[in-house]
Amino acid sequence: MKKIAYVGIDYHQNSVSMAVVLEGQKEVHETVRLVNEDKTIKKFLKRYSQEYEIRACYEASSCGYVFQRKMKGWGYHCDVIAPSLIPKKAGNRRKNDFRDAIDLAINHAGERLSIVHPPTEEEEGVRSLVRCRMAFKDHAKRVKLQINSLLLAHGVKYGQGGKWTMKHRKWLSAQQLPNEEIQHVLEAHIQHLNYLETQVEHFDEQIKEVACSEIYAPSVKQLRAFRGIGTLAAMLLITEITDFRRFPSPTGLMAYLGLIPSENSSGDTRHGGPITKAGNKRCRTQLIEAAQHYVRSPKVSKNMEVNLLQVNSQTASTAIKCMERLHKRFWALTMRGKLRPVAITAIARELVGFLWAVMQPQVAMASE
Repeated sequence: MKKIAYVGIDYHQNSVSMAVVLEGQKEVHETVRLVNEDKTIKKFLKRYSQEYEIRACYEASSCGYVFQRKMKGWGYHCDVIAPSLIPKKAGNRRKNDFRDAIDLAINHAGERLSIVHPPTEEEEGVRSLVRCRMAFKDHAKRVKLQINSLLLAHGVKYGQGGKWTMKHRKWLSAQQLPNEEIQHVLEAHIQHLNYLETQVEHFDEQIKEVACSEIYAPSVKQLRAFRGIGTLAAMLLITEITDFRRFPSPTGLMAYLGLIPSENSSGDTRHGGPITKAGNKRCRTQLIEAAQHYVRSPKVSKNMEVNLLQVNSQTASTAIKCMERLHKRFWALTMRGKLRPVAITAIARELVGFLWAVMQPQVAMASE
């Protein structure tokens, strides 16, 4: 049986720095910098593969998962590592490509690294679609703020109700500002906003089409059964989390989403803090928004009733139990003096537990 060669890789667009640690050895066996060309990298790995079983790793970065897929295609094991969870010495202030590669190799050999679950190319494509929609939506919000600020700076006020209604937009398009340049700026902002909103609508249609596909439809139906989660929210959770089953417990998923409380304890003294916010920000924000719906009375709406009819009895029962429990939990926390944001965050964390439960294999199989 071959020994293992742990290869730490610091991956860049034009160069690749590698460090090799052999199984049973504490010292680094070899370090090398290569041109980032497939032929050169394959030649280096082939030399070691003749005598050792290669287990490579590199940090997740803007380079994505392309290199991991290449390594898999060449027949080599390669893990993608979460950068924020790599062990680091507090006093170490020196950093370069070789040191990064060496740290990866040594920690990989000691099994001290957290591995990122790489999505398939199709999953990554759908995730990019959802992320692009979210980016356009956020950009549209910023343009609205710019329009509001522009009008406020020139003494133009809208006092006929809420903003961004059809009535407000009609009023906005009819505005004639005294300065020609400022008028041009306003018209440019309005045109930009119209473009962004058109693109968001286009993305919504594409996402709905993907959500109805054979691959995503079962999972989307499971999540849509819960109050506060629509098609877009379901697709966001599915594409970002990828596979709920990779978390052995709901606590693991809560930690991944950054919804667990932070802690700073020493000896007999324990200090709890706010949530860590160390996980996926997009999912966390979406879950906080979904949790807002549980403040209202736990009544099954017509829309929710339609969604419940599309899932099995076990999932429907869990969704109703979730609605009742989280409503009761929110008001219990509020009566104890907790601020609304704190209570909402707490029930968002509990909501994750219910979502994890219905996305497990036995529940998913029962709904098919």
